[in-house]
Amino acid sequence: MRKIVYLIVVSCLIALTGCSQEENATQWYDTKEKAIHYGLKQEGTNETAILSIEDFKGETVVFYEFERALGVASITESEEGFSWYRNRAYSGFEGDSPYSTVGFEFETETGLNVPILAGKASDISIEKIQLKGDGLERDLRIFDTSRLFFSIHEAPFSLLEVIPIKANE
Repeated sequence: MRKIVYLIVVSCLIALTGCSQEENATQWYDTKEKAIHYGLKQEGTNETAILSIEDFKGETVVFYEFERALGVASITESEEGFSWYRNRAYSGFEGDSPYSTVGFEFETETGLNVPILAGKASDISIEKIQLKGDGLERDLRIFDTSRLFFSIHEAPFSLLEVIPIKANE
């Protein structure tokens, strides 16, 4: 009797594992645009949420807004086509400071680490963010609705200088 119960339990576990793997199976599409469309759809949003699509070392990185937080995904290309890949939580920003930032690495499905600086300008008088420290000085766009900003960078996060630029400065 014990052997039968054991066999039933093991069979159920194997069946459940197989079902969960099927649910998490990668979906492949014939174009990058379709992978983005259906990837955003599975996230619960659509193309209007896209903030930027950038190429980094041969990889496509998609930045988008979801419920006032920053989402980062990549598009994987293979012989099977294109697929959407997101492996980290959304980056949300809270607090009373005029702006906040975070540095993190997003790992694509192929294993490429993409270094990202992201933040939110809560003070509406801040028009843009100036980024220094990775060899180039550049202005980062602050997106109107969410007040999010971000950049792919090559320097260690600790060496970056983030300068808020207010109106009339």
